[in-house]
Amino acid sequence: MGKSGHRIFRVFGIDVYLHYSWWFIFILVAYQLATDYFPTYYGGFSSNGYWLLGVGAAVLLFVSILLHELSHSLVANMRKLKVEKIMLFFFGGVASIPQEDVEPVTEFWMALAGPLFSLAFGGFLYLIHVTATSVPVIAITGYLWTLNVGVALFNLVPAYPLDGGRVFRALLMFYYKDITVATRIASKGGRGFGGALAIMGVLTLFAGAVGGLWLIFIGGFIWYVAKGSYETVVIKSILGKVSVKTIMEKKPGVLTPVDHYSDIVALYKKTEHTTFLVENKKFLGVVDMDKMPKVGRDEWNNLPVLPLLIPVARVPKVTMKDNAYDALRKIEESELSLIPVVSGENVIGVVTRRKIMHFLGLELKYRMG
Repeated sequence: MGKSGHRIFRVFGIDVYLHYSWWFIFILVAYQLATDYFPTYYGGFSSNGYWLLGVGAAVLLFVSILLHELSHSLVANMRKLKVEKIMLFFFGGVASIPQEDVEPVTEFWMALAGPLFSLAFGGFLYLIHVTATSVPVIAITGYLWTLNVGVALFNLVPAYPLDGGRVFRALLMFYYKDITVATRIASKGGRGFGGALAIMGVLTLFAGAVGGLWLIFIGGFIWYVAKGSYETVVIKSILGKVSVKTIMEKKPGVLTPVDHYSDIVALYKKTEHTTFLVENKKFLGVVDMDKMPKVGRDEWNNLPVLPLLIPVARVPKVTMKDNAYDALRKIEESELSLIPVVSGENVIGVVTRRKIMHFLGLELKYRMG
């Protein structure tokens, strides 16, 4: 997940990431507030004053979204579910929970936690709005309380992956006793809703209203996440039942600390892998061709392996007790082509992305038709 954003802090044991798209949306929101919303409804400020209001309100809107997502995560922790990280977009967020097939009652309360928080927070901001005497405070809280209530009501729409859609999926799981079936139905509803929003946005733009951009952004986001969520559930339903032992391979090639760049290239030609283990009686780490600097052929015999090494502490590993889905997640997050299978401190084999995807492709084609 870190590939599409950067980590900004850690709270309650959860890493919080900021998606790269956040900056574009943040600037767009601040600009719209400073040049349109606040000048229209609250006069008497200078240009700089309106920009301070716009940036301040945009930052606080982001904070309210963060608190919304944290409310989901805290309920998950209370239900003994591990939340690895939260990826924040400006108009929403996604909490990463490795255990996808949670109990319906847990999914139900996790989903409701966000809208309930936003409603309560919106009510709190409304009380400040109607009792404040400072015009900047009145202006910002007036914007934020309506947004928080609006976010709560919008999220209750039963379109996956919105919170209402997750409540809907929980009810479907309770009825069908099958997360794949439940997610397929909920995902279709989410894609339909997201597509409809995007089409409405395009029509609104043609009608001359710039606000159609928001409908396109939000609709596209909902469609994309709904589609990806169903694909993830299908993949996990297959790979989660496959042990690492089933797909483990022998070491494709092992380097030593005294080897050079030329030896890495030779192994690549022989095995077509791009990641290789480095050992010297014990496992030291890996080298990955996609992460190495490009050097001229005349330097291949002069550049040793050690400066190129990804040390063992930074290399994800699996054991024979893990499943193929766990291995795939670690491979994708590390962007390596393979990861070691360990028993204690010893490497007994490797799991490759190629082998996992080959197995998955066969299962999807022949088992699921």
